[in-house]
Amino acid sequence: MDTGFNFTKRALESIEKPKSRVTYRDVGSSKSVQGLVLDALVSGTKIFRFQRKVNGKNIKVKLGEFPTMTVEQAREMARNTAADIANGINPNQQKREARESQTFDDLFDIYVASFQLDIKAKKRRASSLKLSQTLYRLHLKPKLGKKAINDFDAEKARTFMQGIFTKDGYSKHNHSLTLLKSMFNRAYIDSNPFAKISKIDESLFRRERTLSKEELVQFFDSLRQEKQIYQDCISMLLLTGQRKSMVLSMRWQELNLDSRLWVIPISKTKSKKPHSVPLPNEAMKILIRRSNEAELNQEFVFPSARSKNGHITDKSGKGGFWQRVTNRIGMYAPNDPEKHLTIHDLRRTLATFQVTSGGSIQATSKLLGHSNIGITNDVYAHLSDDSVRETLENTVTYMLGDSLQSKLERIKQEIDTLPFEAKQELTSFLERSVDSEIITA
Repeated sequence: MDTGFNFTKRALESIEKPKSRVTYRDVGSSKSVQGLVLDALVSGTKIFRFQRKVNGKNIKVKLGEFPTMTVEQAREMARNTAADIANGINPNQQKREARESQTFDDLFDIYVASFQLDIKAKKRRASSLKLSQTLYRLHLKPKLGKKAINDFDAEKARTFMQGIFTKDGYSKHNHSLTLLKSMFNRAYIDSNPFAKISKIDESLFRRERTLSKEELVQFFDSLRQEKQIYQDCISMLLLTGQRKSMVLSMRWQELNLDSRLWVIPISKTKSKKPHSVPLPNEAMKILIRRSNEAELNQEFVFPSARSKNGHITDKSGKGGFWQRVTNRIGMYAPNDPEKHLTIHDLRRTLATFQVTSGGSIQATSKLLGHSNIGITNDVYAHLSDDSVRETLENTVTYMLGDSLQSKLERIKQEIDTLPFEAKQELTSFLERSVDSEIITA
């Protein structure tokens, strides 16, 4: 099969994922460069290379990946590489020598430059790069920054990642690992010491903290002691189930109060597509009141004159409004995961109540904005099973009648599970009800 043709963007985009590696040659045009090839890999990756035989040996130089590298850029690099080889310079040897002195800081600079190109191409978000820069600056640079990557082998990589896991937990471990692997990949370095290290299984450490109905009463009692803007913001977190950053930065232009809909733009979402959130009645009450009280041309629903970005910021730390609300009711306990309540637990609370009240996993996944229903299913499927089981129990009891259990017996069992205060309230209700029936009779 002749694999030679004129390289154009459209022609390269039309190449389908092969079953085995295929190498294509750039020929047939006055702009074609002899020796420029494109390797199409089974993974779907397409790599530009320059190849030439020198003194009986085949030299193959990696130039970059398509479409990040354009055809024009690949041809220019191929011409430069041909000139280097003609002058007795082996580009691969140069790369090896450069790699020997290259540090992790150098690697991260390449990562940032490459990421910025993706941002311009609208493939990635600027906020994602900012998170990577913060992660590198705080957790990777202090220990790795000046180290030469050539001296950093797989054993050192495993030891380093184990240290992050021990000190900072599984989440920081996984985010750091993803960044480090990407740094090597974007620099086109084949020998990646982190390549065979796997992420920690998050399901083994996943938080399951949610608010019970009784705790919700305590929570709202404490919340009412805060300023109205904090009451409204935290209520919206619970009522919509959306992420903290999305709610705090909610803009009026994202809301359609007539349609009772909040459309979160691509710039905020992880799924890289707009996310529509239906607004329940209680959320609408808050938004309508805030709209009526908002200043003219106010951009944010929860504005702040003291904040650089114009809206209230994350106050989950010491001294913030979240710490005050949870501390009053004994739910601020960073060293006790079972007691400690985080802002993200509000999102989990809403999802849990939705599933246990009979809502589907599909509807919950759409509400949470998960890109894959499997993410939702991993966390909440067992709750859905409990709901189905309860419905099945009621069906079986109804079908078989009194041979299993009387309705009164079921009510007694349910009452036994109530807290003391609830039993007192129920007793008072029953006494009033009985007195009323006696008077009526």
